[in-house]
Amino acid sequence: MTDSQLAPEGAPPPTRRKLLTPRSLGIASAVSAAGATVALVFAMQVAVQATSSPPEPSSTPIAADSSDENAPEKSETVEPPTVIPAAYDQLSGEEVSYVRYLGAQVPEYAAGADVFGDSGLQFLSTDVADPQAYTDGQRRLFSLYYDYATNELVSMIVNVSTGTIEAIERASGSQPAPTDAETALAWELILGSELGQPIADEFAALTGGSALTPESAEVELTAHSFVTDAGSFGAESCGVERCVQVLAQIDGGAFLTTSTIVVNLSTTTVLPVS
Repeated sequence: MTDSQLAPEGAPPPTRRKLLTPRSLGIASAVSAAGATVALVFAMQVAVQATSSPPEPSSTPIAADSSDENAPEKSETVEPPTVIPAAYDQLSGEEVSYVRYLGAQVPEYAAGADVFGDSGLQFLSTDVADPQAYTDGQRRLFSLYYDYATNELVSMIVNVSTGTIEAIERASGSQPAPTDAETALAWELILGSELGQPIADEFAALTGGSALTPESAEVELTAHSFVTDAGSFGAESCGVERCVQVLAQIDGGAFLTTSTIVVNLSTTTVLPVS
């Protein structure tokens, strides 16, 4: 199953990609004045059930597409956009970099942990905050992060017009679609586990004996968040903890058998499910 996120400015969708190594990817998603925008953030983030298809996104967030080395969160400074878009305008890459940088300056960011266990929240996405929740016409975005230190989704409301963080909210049990960094790490964990050998054997049979590695260019990955339900067994903590399922397709053709495997990214464990 695929959680697709449309990405303005030519950025790739966050969960569909040619396979990359995890560390080459991004570290890469108080109460607002009206309170409505924060509620909107979490209402939009619907956890994907194990047996359901992921919903189509109702907005077009820019995903975590900056590498670990040049991510805005690690910059010494990022200048504000030369032109501040109007409240209803589409996202620009320039302002997304700016709000990501601003989000990394608050203490809550450094206190968190990313998917690799490093200091700093795991960036997920940025989108336009609902202009109807405000009356001043200023430009606001909301950024979503995941805190692997506490297994919480963190939302920041950022006022681009004033360069300030207006609200920070946390929620547990909410699991947006995984980013490229999370997807690639999950794939690496699968191939490094005892459950990875049958997949490698299947890949060799389908490709005439090729060896399967995390860097195999023939494999295209898609992923979705996994929340256990009454009909699935083996990953009961998923939903509280951050879990994903990975689909691996060979050159746009056959899919490898990964549907019975879930990766718990919070614990970096690979789980068989039924």
